[in-house]
Amino acid sequence: MASMLYRIALFAVLCIILDEVHAARNANQKLKVCCARQKNADKGCKRKFCDFEKFSQDNVLTFLNTCTPKGNTVSDMWACATSNVDHTACCKKNKVIKACMPYCKANDPPPTDYLKHLFCLQAFNPIRNCFREHLEKHPNIFGDN
Repeated sequence: MASMLYRIALFAVLCIILDEVHAARNANQKLKVCCARQKNADKGCKRKFCDFEKFSQDNVLTFLNTCTPKGNTVSDMWACATSNVDHTACCKKNKVIKACMPYCKANDPPPTDYLKHLFCLQAFNPIRNCFREHLEKHPNIFGDN
């Protein structure tokens, strides 16, 4: 009888472990969960841009133009995408030019003088890839894995 209970308990533990492994989210899912938890961010902006494929050099100006007038939406979504972490080492590895490094140092707010950094658009995807790479291995800012 004890042997049978031991087997059942072991099976239950294995099921829990496998469920935890299976339940791990990828970076994009963690980003979306984070954005959903940003209650004051504009719903339309979250729906349209809270996705690493949509948060790209092709759409970043549209994102900024659309979402900047909507309160703290840009800073809230930026925090979700960047995890408020300094990605400078990754950006250097991805050959992001020095002038665009302020976007990599995401533990500070992003630069707001967008026109001055317009040339950084071509470097945005490598920067964004650093954000995604970090979220693949770490929880989002709310601790969601």
